[in-house]
Amino acid sequence: MTVSTTDRQLVDREFQPGELPIAEPTPGVPDEQVGSGGEGRPSPAAWLAMGSAALILVLIVVSAAVTLAEKAIRDASVLDGLYLVALVVLSGSLAWLIARQTRALRKLKSAERAREMAVQLAKLDGAGSGMRLLGALRAVYSDKPLILGRLNAAALALQPHHSDRDVIDLLNREIFQAMDREADQRIQKAALRAGFGVSSCPHPALDAVVVLVLSVMLIRDLMAVYGLRHSWRSLFRVMTRSLFLASSTALMSTAVEFAMKAAHDRLAAAVVGTAGEALVVARRMLALGAIAKAEIRPLPPS
Repeated sequence: MTVSTTDRQLVDREFQPGELPIAEPTPGVPDEQVGSGGEGRPSPAAWLAMGSAALILVLIVVSAAVTLAEKAIRDASVLDGLYLVALVVLSGSLAWLIARQTRALRKLKSAERAREMAVQLAKLDGAGSGMRLLGALRAVYSDKPLILGRLNAAALALQPHHSDRDVIDLLNREIFQAMDREADQRIQKAALRAGFGVSSCPHPALDAVVVLVLSVMLIRDLMAVYGLRHSWRSLFRVMTRSLFLASSTALMSTAVEFAMKAAHDRLAAAVVGTAGEALVVARRMLALGAIAKAEIRPLPPS
């Protein structure tokens, strides 16, 4: 079979240099795009929201303490005196928990930079940057030999054809899936405790302090599960939600008390109101736990 001169020229022209468009390089993840590891400061609006929630809670607790003290002294009420003691003890326990957790924060590292990098890699769905993500996680878990060994094992299992999304899926499956299960169990236990605590506490201020104590304990448990701490920005958001949860719990408890006094059947109103309040608080505690888990988790879920 003979090839004509015209066909030969067409074939030659198809492969002449300069005729084809220049291929664009695969987009990478620049260092400035994922941040340098620093943690951004909360905005003034965030400070205002947290300050408002904290002020509301402090006013509720102080007002309740003054009222209980007056009743205990004026009416010689043993019950009000016990409520006052319980409120003081819970408030002291909360202050001790916060102080202890603040000291623990200095010993833990934040995985905010690794999480930002993983989110960008998942969006781009490219290849070649998975080892950078592993390097960032190794730096975060440098003082955790068990997790560091698992990261090294995952690095050995990677192949050149694996994409960045494959790396994230592998790390989620081999390392963070077990942590997620334990974290979910801690969140569910916190929700059950919050529901039981609210239903058993007979005073709005006690309800608020109990919910806040359980929120701080949940944040501490999640830090222990993942071996990390929240970034200051993430911790700010989570604590703001905790304060609003505690304040709204006190308001719900007050509304239940008013409804119980106004109802003809006080017992039925108390049972229905307390059960409804417990369910709402448990559901909000689950939501708070989900947010706190997402904020501390080093990688986005697969």
